[in-house]
Amino acid sequence: MSTKSPTAKMRSLADDLRRRSDAELREFIRLRPDTVDPIPADIAELASHASSAGSARRAIDGLAAPHLRMLTMLSRASQPATCAAVPVAADQQAQALEIVQQLWDAGLAWGTRPTSAECEVNIVTAARDALAEAGDPGDGTPLDLAMVPITSVPLSLSKTLDGQGGQHALAAVTTVAAIAEHWSVNPPSCLKAGGLAVRDLNSVSELIGTDELTAAFWIELAAQARLIGREDSQNAFFAPTVYYDTWRLLDPGHQWAPIAAAWLRMDRDVDGMTSGVGERLSVLGEVPAHAWRPELRAAVLQLLDEVPVGEVCEFPELLAALAVRRPRAQVDRVRFMAEATIREADLLGIVARGAMTGLGRALIDHRVREEQLAAVASSILPPVAEEFVAQADLTLVVPGPPSPALRQLLNLVADVESTGGAAVFRVTPESAARALAGGLSPADLITELKTKSATPLPQPLEYLINDAARRHGGVRVGAANAWISSDDEALIAAMLTHPQATELGLTRIAPSVIVSTAGGDALLSFAASLGHIPTLVGDGGESIAVTRPAHRAPDPMQTVEAGIDEVFVVALATALRRSELDEPPGISIAAPHELPRMPTAATAQVLRRAQTTQTPVWVGYADNAGSMSRRLVDVVAADGGAISAFDHSHGRIRTLVLSRITGAVLADDVNLPPIDEDYDTAKERQ
Repeated sequence: MSTKSPTAKMRSLADDLRRRSDAELREFIRLRPDTVDPIPADIAELASHASSAGSARRAIDGLAAPHLRMLTMLSRASQPATCAAVPVAADQQAQALEIVQQLWDAGLAWGTRPTSAECEVNIVTAARDALAEAGDPGDGTPLDLAMVPITSVPLSLSKTLDGQGGQHALAAVTTVAAIAEHWSVNPPSCLKAGGLAVRDLNSVSELIGTDELTAAFWIELAAQARLIGREDSQNAFFAPTVYYDTWRLLDPGHQWAPIAAAWLRMDRDVDGMTSGVGERLSVLGEVPAHAWRPELRAAVLQLLDEVPVGEVCEFPELLAALAVRRPRAQVDRVRFMAEATIREADLLGIVARGAMTGLGRALIDHRVREEQLAAVASSILPPVAEEFVAQADLTLVVPGPPSPALRQLLNLVADVESTGGAAVFRVTPESAARALAGGLSPADLITELKTKSATPLPQPLEYLINDAARRHGGVRVGAANAWISSDDEALIAAMLTHPQATELGLTRIAPSVIVSTAGGDALLSFAASLGHIPTLVGDGGESIAVTRPAHRAPDPMQTVEAGIDEVFVVALATALRRSELDEPPGISIAAPHELPRMPTAATAQVLRRAQTTQTPVWVGYADNAGSMSRRLVDVVAADGGAISAFDHSHGRIRTLVLSRITGAVLADDVNLPPIDEDYDTAKERQ
């Protein structure tokens, strides 16, 4: 029931991590997120990840120039080394000690936390090896640990910054929704080599009124946010995912949050898809991913966050400050990512006029979860509009983001003409016919529009709908292999003489009826090509609404980005601490007499709730032999088809396959008196 003795001699980074406080262990995980991917089973494995050459090099690449100079000097000194052994100007002694403490926080140095210049620390072997070929940071003269200050100037009309950011964030949500809705009806095919054809990229570019690079960015971002995906079939295509149907019903603030969070994780070479330099890459295809992209993006955002509110750092000064904060990064990469980050952040409302908005400051705060980020966004984005303004030119102007119900009506009855702070939709004969074909009667459609209109409907709009209604249903198509009827006998005669009549096998069986060997879909297309608006009739003579097919792709597998979620950090640190106990504690949480069998989706929902609320959960689990057991676990993370959780019966972090979990019940939902230990777990321990 005890951990390692605190008086034992410290011999490695693992011993150091074991002795750190909970707050210090959590800080280490935040600073070194790569060490918890994959999630370690215990602290020894965590230290092993951190001591690897790749992880140490990645941590070093993220150091600022003063930290890099101090680490280099300490790595070349005899181990263990002291801060006092490094030549530093007298007025920078306190800063030197603070830097060594930060190196210790990040696990690049281990030992007792340095509290004075005489405290000894050991530099991780992998870090010493990585710095072995670095140039000499000095010739014995005191190191210069001064950080280049961030220079900024006051921003005019700074109080309008959040308002401008909110407008851009709203436009971002509208743009992503426009692409998804367009692909819902017209899904582009996937190239044989994977990815999107150039003509389909150009189509999206024209749809949202922007250049190819920006269109590629929006498409890739929508895919990163799991809003569009690939439907794998014989003729694979790209379409909105099933998750999109849930997302589209949210308010704009809750729609923006997952998009912005997905942008932070993007590591694909979006610019290489449209640059035309060398071999052009396909959007949504096999594109190189680089870990330095999100790392440098975060560095740019952190630097912008250091600029006082109401001020802006000019781009040359921004590059100079970045060069000091990332001295090991390639200069061209730093410039490229600084430009790309500011450009993309401006599109998302994270940055406006070169300064960080309230949305951006909330986004990079590691203490803010996605639900809190959505709440912040909802308070900044313009309010949802429930009405539109109908104009005599047949346009419907929405002064703000339309509510889900209003957007659904407008997408049915009108076409998008422009998006932004005030979206403009235009009603055309074709869009009115589309609404009527969807099952609405002319009277119902006009009534629905009057309900949502802030002004009386103009007469031209009612005339257009009634005119479309007169043409609607003039031709009736039966689906029983198949027939056409019309009260206009001249129209029937014209169809029989059409060049396609033989191909469709048209035969007249009555003055107003034609039968065909083709199916109903073929006759619908035939009648529509002649300029008619046909109605589909069922076997009982009832009209069947002809709606546009809504294509959907399956939800892509969602993975957890380690180290960016505060709940995850706390849960993992707690589980790692428990894994160091010599003996697992007895289970004193009541167990249910019987666990219900649940579908996998329902089980995953319970497990997500357990992880979010940090509540222990009982699960039924089938092992390789098929035997069942009940386990009490604390969920740390869910990654695709598995979860990582602290298993109370084993006293360590384990990976449980989601498909083998037969059911789950939160411990708080078990209404039983406490027991010392569940029978199944006791039997398993034996």
